[in-house]
Amino acid sequence: MRILALILALATSALAERTVTFAWDSTADADSYTLYINGAPVASTSNTQITVQLPDARTNVNVTGVNIAGESEPSATLVVPPAPSIPKGFRISKIVRTTTATPK
Repeated sequence: MRILALILALATSALAERTVTFAWDSTADADSYTLYINGAPVASTSNTQITVQLPDARTNVNVTGVNIAGESEPSATLVVPPAPSIPKGFRISKIVRTTTATPK
């Protein structure tokens, strides 16, 4: 069984309500991707990005590639910190963090 070797460039864009879009580079062998949050699969897509709700806590995120041969090893873990507290009268419009992850 051939398992995918997956190299990802994960990017996150987060709004204060913890709706986060994750994006990654495609890999030629993947038919779809599965997003894991804190070790549990939460969404699958054939696209290279997905928007999900995150808990308001430190969150570990990984992505795997999937094809007929199976599922790749997870990407390196992206740690998303808890949402910052916002002083009264202020509003966060966008938080952006980019990291590059390589397989284990």
